[in-house]
Parts: sequence; C-alpha cells; structure tokens
Amino acid sequence: MKRLALLIAAMAAASAGIVFPVATADPTLPPCPPTAAVISPQATSEQVDCSLLSGVLEFAVTYWRVPDLPRPGAVKVTVTDASGEVVQTIDELLEPSSPGGVALQDVDADGREELIIPIARNLFNGTANTRFSVWRAPGDRLHYERTQMVGQAVYPSGDGYLVTNGGGLVSRDLTFYLPTGAGYTLVVVLTIEAQEIDPHTRRVLTVSCRAHQEDGLHAVAMTIRQAEEAFCASPAANAIWPDAERISVRRWLPGTR
Repeated sequence: MKRLALLIAAMAAASAGIVFPVATADPTLPPCPPTAAVISPQATSEQVDCSLLSGVLEFAVTYWRVPDLPRPGAVKVTVTDASGEVVQTIDELLEPSSPGGVALQDVDADGREELIIPIARNLFNGTANTRFSVWRAPGDRLHYERTQMVGQAVYPSGDGYLVTNGGGLVSRDLTFYLPTGAGYTLVVVLTIEAQEIDPHTRRVLTVSCRAHQEDGLHAVAMTIRQAEEAFCASPAANAIWPDAERISVRRWLPGTR
C-alpha cells in the first residue's frame, strides 16, 4: 500500500506540472545507451539520465524517481536547438512495467527520427505488448506532436502508413496511422485471426481479416467496407502468415458500401 500511495502521489504531482523544475538542458549528460528494437516483447534497456542527438536537435533525458519504487515514475525530455535554446519540453508519466529508456528511431521512414518513449508493458492473451508514445515533427519543424500506440512492433506499411503490430499468438491487431503535420491520425484497425491451424505442425492454414475500428476513415475517404477490402489486401496485412489462405468471415448487409 505504501508503494501504491507513493506512485499515486508521484502521478498527481506530475499531472500538476510540478515534477520538474523550469526546463534547462544539462550539457554534462552522457550519450544514451544504444537500443535496437525499442518496443519488441523481449526488449529492455536502461532508464538512465542521458542525451540523444538528431540533426541539429539535442534531447536531454532525465528521469524522476521515488526512492521506494524500483522504476522511475516519469521522464522529462528537454529539446534544444544548435544554439542551446530550449525549443520544447516533453513530460511523460511512466508505469512500473515500462520496459526501457527513451530512444530515437525513424519509424515511418520519412528521413527524420521520431522520439519513442516506452510507457508500460502488459500481457495480451499471454503475450507482452508495449504501450508507448511516438513524438513526431515533420519536415524541418522543431515542435513534436504526441501519439500514443500499443504493440510489439512499429514500422512503415509499404504504402504510406505507419503500422503497429500487436496482439497474441493466434490473433494479430494491425493499427494503421497516417502521418500528418500533427503527428499521426489513426485510420483503421485490422484483426487478422488464425482460423485453422495444422495440429501436427502448428502451421496456420487459413486466416480471416476484419476491420473493426474506423476512427479516421474520413482522412482517407473510405467506408468501413472499403477500408476492410483495401487494408486487408495491403502489404502489411499480407505479411501476417503470408502462406495461409485468406478467407472471409464478414457478411455485409445488402447495400453496405
């Protein structure tokens, strides 16, 4: 109970904006340790105060800790330009299950790195998935916009979208995001589910694909039916159990577009 009370107090303080002092970059911070796959189910990395570089920007990463808690309760990233001027301060609350440190990665292949902050790691049907925030600044902008995501991997779709891949052993959720000037717009979520599995080899024989979320379909001018037809045939969807036969389990009502 004592640890829970400390964590709640820390989160309340962070929400009130009093966790950190006025933003200043610390020039003495060491480089952050290298990280490969930031959010993969097995990935872990140190949460240490350090600095990252991307282009003309420096990211000073500092963690807020409570002595009785094993992991940091929050992280602050101070972004400075080439002159040393602070251009943005990013604060993120962390859960005790946060698997690793802040990292830079060009997840959408636009030629500019995004800031990735792992927030928590939770089990989904027995499989670990990471909740994380992606901070994106398009072009030559200095201000980053936040989008929260969940999954085991994040990568370009091959046809203009950013995809998070998460879920369990026999069901995968692909979430498609459209990169915009304000971060990312969630377009649609696909569930790709194994329908038939060879009991001897455990090879997936048939799979179904359904679109079941339509938050941002207006951004691509599609109905849910059009989105299911288009995104279930996308390179990202076809890469999930690529040798399995695709079958349809959806029965659309007459007149549904």
